[in-house]
Amino acid sequence: MHGPPEVPDDFWDHPAIAAACSDRDMGALISAYRHHPQHLSRVTQDRMAAWLGISQAQLSRYESGENQIDRLDRLRHFALVLGVPGERLWFDRVVIPAQVGSPESGPPDVLAAPWEATSIARSVEETARSDLAISRRAALTGAAAVTVGSALVEPLQRWLHPLQNLSKWSSHSAISEEELVALQRVADGLRGWGGRGGYGLARKAVLGQLDELAERLQRAPAGPTTERAFFIGAELSKVAASMSFDQGLHNAAQRYYVLAVRMAKAGHNDGFAALCLAAMARQMFDLGRPEDGLELVQLGQYGTRRTGTPTLKALLLTREAWAYAQMGKVREFHQAVGMAQDSFSQRDEDNEPRYLHSFDEAELEGVIGARCRDLAMHDPAQAVFAEQHIRRALELRDPSKVRNRAFDVIGLARTKMVAGDPEAACGLINEVLPTAAKLSSGRVLRKLEDFAKEAARHRHIRAVQETRDAIRAIRTA
Repeated sequence: MHGPPEVPDDFWDHPAIAAACSDRDMGALISAYRHHPQHLSRVTQDRMAAWLGISQAQLSRYESGENQIDRLDRLRHFALVLGVPGERLWFDRVVIPAQVGSPESGPPDVLAAPWEATSIARSVEETARSDLAISRRAALTGAAAVTVGSALVEPLQRWLHPLQNLSKWSSHSAISEEELVALQRVADGLRGWGGRGGYGLARKAVLGQLDELAERLQRAPAGPTTERAFFIGAELSKVAASMSFDQGLHNAAQRYYVLAVRMAKAGHNDGFAALCLAAMARQMFDLGRPEDGLELVQLGQYGTRRTGTPTLKALLLTREAWAYAQMGKVREFHQAVGMAQDSFSQRDEDNEPRYLHSFDEAELEGVIGARCRDLAMHDPAQAVFAEQHIRRALELRDPSKVRNRAFDVIGLARTKMVAGDPEAACGLINEVLPTAAKLSSGRVLRKLEDFAKEAARHRHIRAVQETRDAIRAIRTA
């Protein structure tokens, strides 16, 4: 036999396979597949390795958990060879939109709309209304469909060019200063929900406000108050994107990040547009596409090369370093980190825009530390730097930043795991689990799941198994 046999549908319902999928562990899934009782003849490691196109020694390390399978192309190849059903795949969240049904069945294509203020406002209104009309179940069904590669980056390059002339836009009344104050007050209140997790009605409130603002902007004439209203819309779009991202709704998150870039452009705020591009890059990193993320970061850097403040430049450089960390490029990573630290040291907080105030020294240290940990997956010697930066972040972090502190502690635990100290890693995770349970944050939960996956190789240690069971209990609660 030159490949795996055809298996019945109930083959994939076996408890060992279900557990491997729940743990997001391809090595365990392969092992469960080999030992499945429905096979007519024994599937040896040599036989399985030949099917997958790897050596028996490689397969043994994968199944034991000694080596993790985390490359997206390898995960997809193994799943394709074995015929794993699509609904079992935990990793394949990135697909080209053409693979996911017709354009008429979902929200408008925000990448294809013209870069002109009235079209931007109309696109925001149509998108918000479409998302308000669909159920969460329907949103989750389409959550995998994001645009990647040149289909994503090339349309966003239009951000570098001026918008079409707005001088003959509308004869309706201008947005008043009183309206702006009210809009900003609402936006500030909604932004306050952005870091709490468990959004529910909050996300609907953001979308509802976006819908109303976009409708008003379509009737407003060109002018300074209209530009400021577009910027407020950009802030709301970014909040909607962050909420969607936290909930795992990657398609929706990408739409609102794109809309935030476009509204920031209409609001003549290139710095905020670059910040949104950086957030889009983070999403690409989360989806295992560092090359796409790097292109988005570089687009933001080029567009603000003359106008970017020291803090913005530092933030963008940490995103650049993030890409290098995922690629395992040690020299490029440390070069980008050094430049970020130099730029940050030149900042004058009083002259930095309000939307960059959250990128303080604690955030800088936390981001660098987490990215050193990513790099340590390629070069374990980087783990010591990761711990130094994350501990510094925890010293500096405001106690009110509960979710950020949770990220720091989980990052420190994952660093301990890379450094070969699983007991200490589990101790840190157990400290943060009560907080994680209260936060109801999808991103925090996904970081915990990443830890559980990385800890799988030490599952024979009682403390590790107990911690993995506790994480699973929170996930299923």
